Amino acid sequence: MKKSLFLKLATVALLAAVTATGCKKTPKNVTPIHGQPTRVGTGTGGGPINPDASPTQPLPGPGTGLPGTGTATGIGTTPISTPQPPPFNPNVPGGGGPAGNLDEFEGMWKDASAFAGNTVFFDYDKSVVKASELGKLQPVIAALKAAPQNKLLIEGHCDERGTEEYNRALGERRALAIRERLAKSGISPDRIRTVSFGEDKPSALGHDEAAWAKNRRGELILLKPKN
Repeated sequence: MKKSLFLKLATVALLAAVTATGCKKTPKNVTPIHGQPTRVGTGTGGGPINPDASPTQPLPGPGTGLPGTGTATGIGTTPISTPQPPPFNPNVPGGGGPAGNLDEFEGMWKDASAFAGNTVFFDYDKSVVKASELGKLQPVIAALKAAPQNKLLIEGHCDERGTEEYNRALGERRALAIRERLAKSGISPDRIRTVSFGEDKPSALGHDEAAWAKNRRGELILLKPKN
């Protein structure tokens, strides 16, 4: 009886030892080694690759969409540099920035500051250049004659009174009246462009005569070739 019980216990112990030896489970969350595929097993590379480890992959080059020289292993990342804007150049219109950011008209640079002090003002509902405003045109005429490569843009503006359509037409008449004065002084009409903004671009936002008087105007903008 005792011998039979001893044999049964020995048999059970032997089966348990065989089962434990042949059924090892793959361990989880193995820490990957930088630059090497992560494996588990006897230390000779005979075990399966751990599917939980992060594979080694090339990082894209900054801003190119092409593979770079760094790698991502789940341990760290290669820093990507940020492109810097071009340095400001005071000798280039707009400081040398992208052309899309520069103010231009018909392929020429707009210089609104050149004749900022020569804005011509008009009486209410009028498009005649007053005698008191003619003196403002003399520096413009002299500058255009001295630089025949330049042109001029004249913007016609109105105050807020009147319909939008009427003010648009009135602004155009004011711009054309200034153009006619310049043409009589020897500036070719081919060098002058006109545009009307009507009441859309007021220089003063008030709703009284002081503001309206500033908005009834013709602004002169110098046009310079890009090259």
